[in-house]
Amino acid sequence: MAILAAAAIFISVCSAFIAYRSLSSMSLSPSTGHFLPPPRKWGAGRELRKLARQERKANSPAKVESEVKLVKYSEYEKLLLDFLFSLRAAGVESTILPLKSHDSLGQDMGIYTTLGCSVFNQLNNNQNSRTTSNTFHKEQITGLWSSHMSSILEASRHADDAAFSHKSWTSTLLKFLSPNSILDHLPNDNSARAMSNMGFDRVIGIIVRRFLGLLQNRGSMPPPLRIAVFGGPTVEGKGCQRARVRMPPGSSMGTPAFCSFPYRLEHFLNAILLPPTVLKQLRRTLAGISQSSVPSNEEFRLVEVINLGEEGTDSDYSNAIVRNRMFPPLSEAQMSKSTGYGGGPPDLVIDAYGIDDYGKETTELYSSYDDASRHSSGYPKECFKENRKPSPVVVRVVLEDDSSYLWQDASSIFTILLGDAVDYVEEGEMSLPDMQNPGNKETEGSGAFGMAGHVASSWALGLNFAYAAISHCGSAKQLSQKSVQKMKDSGNQAVSARCDNGVDPPCLFSFLAGPKGTAPRPSAIASSIIPHIVENTGWQPESDISTGFARKTGLVGTGVGATMTLLFQNVTRPIRRFDVITLRSTSQAWKDGSVKFVIITGGNFSHGNKAAEDAKETSFEISAELIADRINGEDKHISYHFGLDLAEGVDSARLGADVMLRMILTKGSRFKVLGLMLCE
Repeated sequence: MAILAAAAIFISVCSAFIAYRSLSSMSLSPSTGHFLPPPRKWGAGRELRKLARQERKANSPAKVESEVKLVKYSEYEKLLLDFLFSLRAAGVESTILPLKSHDSLGQDMGIYTTLGCSVFNQLNNNQNSRTTSNTFHKEQITGLWSSHMSSILEASRHADDAAFSHKSWTSTLLKFLSPNSILDHLPNDNSARAMSNMGFDRVIGIIVRRFLGLLQNRGSMPPPLRIAVFGGPTVEGKGCQRARVRMPPGSSMGTPAFCSFPYRLEHFLNAILLPPTVLKQLRRTLAGISQSSVPSNEEFRLVEVINLGEEGTDSDYSNAIVRNRMFPPLSEAQMSKSTGYGGGPPDLVIDAYGIDDYGKETTELYSSYDDASRHSSGYPKECFKENRKPSPVVVRVVLEDDSSYLWQDASSIFTILLGDAVDYVEEGEMSLPDMQNPGNKETEGSGAFGMAGHVASSWALGLNFAYAAISHCGSAKQLSQKSVQKMKDSGNQAVSARCDNGVDPPCLFSFLAGPKGTAPRPSAIASSIIPHIVENTGWQPESDISTGFARKTGLVGTGVGATMTLLFQNVTRPIRRFDVITLRSTSQAWKDGSVKFVIITGGNFSHGNKAAEDAKETSFEISAELIADRINGEDKHISYHFGLDLAEGVDSARLGADVMLRMILTKGSRFKVLGLMLCE
């Protein structure tokens, strides 16, 4: 059963995404109600969760955890190697190996998932494939966790802790976490938020294909599973330095970006699924098979995680980023290495805004991913789904169970609850002496939990993903040669220039400013807008750190009446949606600003501001004022999102027609635009 560890990354989720209410409680007018909810405080809701746990325990049958013999780490490695070489043999026998030199963007991953699950089930005496019982799968995961504590501990070592100076501290945390505190919250198979087979097949298949690329030891290497994590201050890493353990001199472990759970999750998943010793043995063996004299020592990742968490954003913001594929571009440094984050749309999105309560009170729930899937079926006949990368699957992460009648009719989405796991671990940490802050001095209050909570979050996510994979493999189909041949024949269709590849932004015009956007510097914004400017008085790209590092870059209008007009002639793709992201602030320098946006579609313009009679015009105004409490005298800033559906109430731009966008500063001295997107 130890082979189950190889499934810890087989992540599976359904493909729906639920948008939350904006931070500004947006009503019909984007200029009213600019409120920022207070950030969740450290330990918030813990007493209520403790009472809920006590009530569940009192009203449920007593659980007797079976004693499981401790398996040595060397045994874990042996069984994992057994799985991997069995996977290689099955790949060769089924002719899946050697892999194709290049899989199409929309390649069906089901064949790889079936191969991996069949090997897993066979080595597990097919016990997993004989039942779909949730109880059976939960017992499997509980046994896996209890049997391999030493492996889990080693995989939890921070990447910047070579000597594992935090081993004793991490071991103590691990002892306080019961897998039942996580598994008790998993949905039943018939739940609206149970995971779908579509998400299972793609995500598991990507991992298995990556394994096969390593095992064939030659040819092109398939990309890893790419995960993007969105969230507020906790995901960004605020407060993560709170810990009862010393930080080694010069270590990055207390730095927010390298302390938070997205960074830890990547290293935990890679280490538990492919420990360095196992990778080394694989390469040594495969080097002998291929008669290579020196096995490679290059780092190898099955999973890559990018942290897009940002305080002052919410799910409306991430919704627009994912829908319009406004992800950081692939850098030259990354292109020269196989281990860097690949850029572009991820395979999996983790929406963790619920940790900080952003959008928890939303009353209008929908999934933009469902909309995207429906739109994808309307492409020209020459566009094949095999040539288009699917929308990412999505998982939602919250601290507390917020299920209510509001969620009953919402699109299904797999939700992971962290609250109990974080509570157990942080309460356990309190039994340790405070080595970092012996004087009990007041520490930073932002962030829902400290370093121990971030470690627990990576464990909780891994355990949930393992359960999802094992459950899916229990119902996996048998591998057939016909399906293998069908996979090999797919993706040979010609790719038309009219087709959406699922990777490039589906936009006529777009930019997202900031270090985590498509335009990190003012020059990048300038290169986007200059070809389309027909009028400009008072607008220019700027960089101003006073609004925070994440919002330092933007398109800034100065002085009442400042006007910029962008003209897009003879558009080659329909425009159905306009998204704008702006700065909102409590600062005197920004809060008085207000801009009127005017969009004119469907006309033909002989000059910059002259439209034909059949053109349609719509306008709206956005204020820069943010109503929020200043903390310790510091101003607050957020990235405010407003979206306009041009297909409702306003005709979308016709092919061959023109589109005009005008921005006018109507009041205040300054206004900053962080992103503009005219997209399908």
